[in-house]
Order: sequence, then structure tokens, then C-alpha cells
Amino acid sequence: MNQTLKLIYSPETYEKITKSNILIIGVGGIGCELLKVLTNSGYRKMTILDLDTIEATNLNRQFYFRKEHVGMSKSLVGKESVMRKHPDLDITAIHGSIFDEQYDVEFYTQFDFVLCALDNALAREHLGRMCLKSNRIMIDAGTGGFSGQVNVIKRFLHQCNNCQPSKGAPQFAVCTIRASPSQPIHCVTYAMALYNLLFGPLDESNVLAGLLDLAQIQSCDKSDVELLKSLGIRTFNKLFYDEIKQGLKGYSKEEDANAINQNKYPISYEDGMQNHEVYTNIDQSKIDQEDDKVQPFSYYVDQFVLNFVKIMQTPGVGSFKFDKDDWDSVRFVAATTNMRTFNFTKKFKNLDPRLVEGDKMKYLSVNQVRSLGGKIIPAIASTNAIAAAIQISEAQKVLEERWGKLRMNWIQPTYEKIAPTFLPEPYNTCNHCSHRNVYMHIYCNFDTTKFATVVQLAKSFGLNDYDICGFSGTVYGLNNKQMKRDGCNERNYNKILSKFYQREKPYSNLIYSIYEQTSGKKYYWQLGCKYEFILMHRPDVEIPQISKKTQLEDSFQQLRTLRIQRHEELNQMRLSNLERFSF
Repeated sequence: MNQTLKLIYSPETYEKITKSNILIIGVGGIGCELLKVLTNSGYRKMTILDLDTIEATNLNRQFYFRKEHVGMSKSLVGKESVMRKHPDLDITAIHGSIFDEQYDVEFYTQFDFVLCALDNALAREHLGRMCLKSNRIMIDAGTGGFSGQVNVIKRFLHQCNNCQPSKGAPQFAVCTIRASPSQPIHCVTYAMALYNLLFGPLDESNVLAGLLDLAQIQSCDKSDVELLKSLGIRTFNKLFYDEIKQGLKGYSKEEDANAINQNKYPISYEDGMQNHEVYTNIDQSKIDQEDDKVQPFSYYVDQFVLNFVKIMQTPGVGSFKFDKDDWDSVRFVAATTNMRTFNFTKKFKNLDPRLVEGDKMKYLSVNQVRSLGGKIIPAIASTNAIAAAIQISEAQKVLEERWGKLRMNWIQPTYEKIAPTFLPEPYNTCNHCSHRNVYMHIYCNFDTTKFATVVQLAKSFGLNDYDICGFSGTVYGLNNKQMKRDGCNERNYNKILSKFYQREKPYSNLIYSIYEQTSGKKYYWQLGCKYEFILMHRPDVEIPQISKKTQLEDSFQQLRTLRIQRHEELNQMRLSNLERFSF
């Protein structure tokens, strides 16, 4: 194999490939193809990260997995399968979520580039932001049916996947979600919002905020199963009976009266448990997987309460967010979705539109809810293989630093199967990849360095009227009159950085975003720029350092000397500063 590769690559390229350290996010359809191509292309050191577990439906296209692997970690099994054929490779497998705090900016800096094989739009956008912060090139791929695309994102050179709003995350009016759903996605959105409201952190932007008295739920004894069950039943009746009944004028149990009266149908827990109807015209006997079937109505009523109790007893409840890979949350959301479908489905004397399949309101199986809620992109094996091969081809260009040869490749079911185009430039207004953004990596000791260091660094850029925002919101605001009046600025100014960290050690990165409120000054950084100071904990660092070379005190003087006289010099000065103070 090595001799063959040496004939294919130049000596310089072969050395770079064999010594490179790459990160693969996602070991699904595209991820399995990536592992196959990488291991046969000379790459020897890689880390694979995935939160998913193997399901029976994966086996037809994710060829590293077998029937006996169902329920096991994709990343761990993927490593085991590859190492069986290539025992000399250096592969690290991680079963975890990229949203976890431990996978911070510093985690990504150890890799030469990142290969993205995710099937979730929100996770892909998060990964894109982390690659921009760590200045790591991301080679992204996505497929849907026989179509797909492969995209390369290099900071300040190419458009990132946050430049445009995700097509996989549609927004709906609050009144539609809360009072007048007309499509299955409306009910799914309501159900996910309810899950986040009940089991997640306080979020005033939640569309269901104020719907329930959360104090009683959050303060209850979580070891008392009977108490939790009664609380679940009361929550059920509150949502699907009381709230719906209040929206009806002259509510009647007679269905004909309700059909005239706003077409809303309250359902109590007791009545729901007596309803064993299966509301679908699809023959369920021809479906093998239980999670692909539409179950009897009473099943979803029972699942609502059972999963309510189970989630409430799960450690960490109060910090959860809906995750398509957490089956307890998926089944709770599926049950809620079908309850809302019952509440808002029209009924007439001789026809029940709940039996009509299509875009109108209909009952959904667990996997249908998971697909809608997780915004999962369907894939076909042959398309995945093409996408993975293109990713490796683009990776070679990255290692050879042939930036002008990088392309966005479209995979399409037409005569020209692969259509390469030039990579688009960043949006000037993008808050992540445009030249308006300054990323600075700062090494310091969180236990000795004061927040004043961050303020002084911001002042050294010539900023006069700005706010500094952290994980929990604004922590220092020259433009925030309320913070000035309350004395928050003065209190935070002298705080040790570790005081801003809300969890125990080990520390992860602290990231502060700084926004200038007034533009048009003589300094280029006042022309609508955003700064991200990425602070990395180093116990042995006494004086905070920017990047690997420049000390903080030296940078102040250099930044003060950077002035701009003419607007046309703007781009050149930005690039000069970014090259000096970024990785």
C-alpha cells in the first residue's frame, strides 16, 4: 500500500498526509465512507467523534456496523472495525456531543483540518463556528437523496455555513404554535418547546414561556415516583384539556357542536387511556420497526406520563435540551405531538380527516417525529460515497496549500453528476467569517488574571463605547446604562476570571464577544467590527500572552500605532492585524 501511495503522491504530499492529524465529526453514512477512503489514502492519525448509537436502519449503508452492534456507539465500533483491517493506525474514538463544554476551541487547535459528516443542521453550524474560532479549515459535506454538496471553509477566505440562516430551521409565528397549528411540523415544534420548558434551563424566549407553573415541577421530590406520576397527569390535563377547553366558547362533549365551534378537541388523561384507535390509513402490519408505526392513541397518552417521570429522575434535569439522539426525549416529544394533533384536528359526521395522509395534520410515528424534530437529512449510500471521495480530494489540496484550486462541488442527479464551482466569499455582514471579525487567542491563568485584562485589551483597540458579552450575557457595558447605574462594571472589573466560570475545574475556554456601538472613527476596528477574545487557561503563565509569540503589553503599543487614513486601506490593515495576532 505504501509503495502504491508513493507513486500517486509527491514526496512532500505523502509526508504531509502520513503526518497529518485530522478530526472526523460524524460516523454515519458519510462518516463510514470517509473512514474507508482515509485509511486507504495514507492517513494514519485521526480522531472520530460521534454521539449516535447504531440502529437497525443504519445497517444498509453504514457498512462498518453489523446486526450485533445495534445499540452500541458508532465511533467506538467504527474504530474497532477499521483497526481490525489496519492495526497500525492511530485512531482515537470519542463517544460524545460536539456541544459538550470540553470540546472547546483549544480541542480543535490540535488538528490540521476537520472533516464534517453531520446530518444535523444546528450541529453543523456549531462546528463551523468552532472551526472559525480555532482557525481550522472545515471540509463539509451533506447529502439528501441523490443530491449533495461538498464545501471548504477557510476563515476570511470562504463563506461559512452561518452566513445564511439554516434552511433546516424554519421559524413559525408564536400564535401558530400555541393556538392554531395546521401542519405536523407545528405540533412537533410545540412538543420540542414543551420539552425544553419542562426539563431545560429557564428561557424567556421559549414560545411556551408562562404556560405552566414550573416552580412546583422543579421543586418536587424526584425520588417519589407516585408524586411524579400524578404531576405528569396534572400537566397532561392542564395542556391538552384545560388549555384547549378555555379556548372554546360553550364547550360541549358533542362532537358535532365542537365541529362548529373552532374545531378544537380537549382530551383528558382518563379519556385518552380509553381511546385505543389507530389514526392512520397505512397498513401497520407491513411495517417491521415499532418506532416506524403509528401506535394506538392510548399508547401516546401513557408514553407522555412514563417519559415525564423517567426524564424527571434523570441526573442533570433542568439543563436538558431536545436531542434527537436521546430516545426518552424523542418519545416524550412524539407523545406530545400526537396529543396536539388530536386537539386541533377537524372532525365531521362521515369523514375523519385524521385518516388523510399528506401535508395536513396527521399522526406521526416516533421516527417521523425524530426526523422532523432533529432536522435529519436523508441519505443514499452511493451519494455518500461520492461526497466522501470529494472531501478527501479537497483535503489533499488543503495539505498542499493550493487555495486557488479549492472548489464547492455539487452532486446532482443529472448528466453532469459533479458540478464544481468557485467558493463564495464571506458575507460582509456575517458575524463569524467576514473580515469584520477579529479572533484573538489569549493564554492566561484563570486563577490569577483579572477581568480588567480583557477590558484593557479592548481599550487598546481604540474602542470607546462597547459592551463585553460572555456565556451568561453582558458582563461589562460602557453602552449599558443599567450596568453603569448598578455598579456592575466596577464589580466585574476587579474579578478574577475563575469567578466567571460557573463549573468546577478543569477549566474550558472563556470566550468574550465585544461589540463596538459607534462606528465611523479613524480606527479600522471601529467600523462595525466584532471581537472574540478566546481565553485559554494556562497555570504556568504569569503574564497573559496573545497567540504563541506576542505578550499582552507589547501588543498594546503595536495596536495603537495601527491607524488608517484612507478607506481603501481598510482590508489590507485588517489582514495585517489578523495575521499578527491570530493563529
